[in-house]
Amino acid sequence: PVSFQSNLVPIKNCEAKFEYTNDMFFTGPKLYQENKMCKGLLQKLKPYKQKTTNKHWDLLLGEASDNKDMLYELIQGHPVLDKTFLTYFGKDTTKGYWSKDVVRPVKHTAETLGPLANRFNTQIRCSDLIDPEIYNQTLYTAMIETTIHNDFAMFSEKEAKPIVAQRPFIMFGAWRQLEAFRSLGFKTFFEVIDESYDLIEDKADRWYKALDSMMSLTEKDPAEVYGQLQDVLLHNKNHFENSDWKRCLTWASYQ
Repeated sequence: PVSFQSNLVPIKNCEAKFEYTNDMFFTGPKLYQENKMCKGLLQKLKPYKQKTTNKHWDLLLGEASDNKDMLYELIQGHPVLDKTFLTYFGKDTTKGYWSKDVVRPVKHTAETLGPLANRFNTQIRCSDLIDPEIYNQTLYTAMIETTIHNDFAMFSEKEAKPIVAQRPFIMFGAWRQLEAFRSLGFKTFFEVIDESYDLIEDKADRWYKALDSMMSLTEKDPAEVYGQLQDVLLHNKNHFENSDWKRCLTWASYQ
């Protein structure tokens, strides 16, 4: 007998039966509940009311890829760039950003923390760490996934970090990526974010529409945004950390 596991959510018909495996944090969803270092990072985050910033979004592109090149070029010609804390280590290694609160990787952003990981007996990675300095000078998060394909959606630490920090976010991912996210029992932010970008099949058009949605959110009062999304943000955090949500996948919605 052969059984399959995958961290991919099918968007189109999938003939193989498999169990969804949650590896958004390799160490498990309770990383920021149980790990002393990560709990300390979370405690350093400021509530939105204490922030005075002209940068609404963080977008950390990390290592180079064709998809990241494409997004980088798109945002260069979009007015939301001025409202975004943007880094692209793969495009310019001098512009990677790591504050004193987190460990600078030797090779790349997803690197396991070496001796530090051994001390905690875990596979914690640099990319699992919330950087308080970045979150404390921005209000919202945007992310691009490593693997993007219109047959399935991938979710990783890129979504996990704003979930546990209770931040709204926008995904530069596959067509119907948000729909796949909701199939795992999470909620999205349609009350305040125009999420119609998720239904645009062409990638360039979809991502440019997502940039428009980012820009529109910068024009809203953060107090109103967080007020409207309070229940959604709390639900996602509790669902991620305290539910067996890997079993929430509704296969019928993709058949």
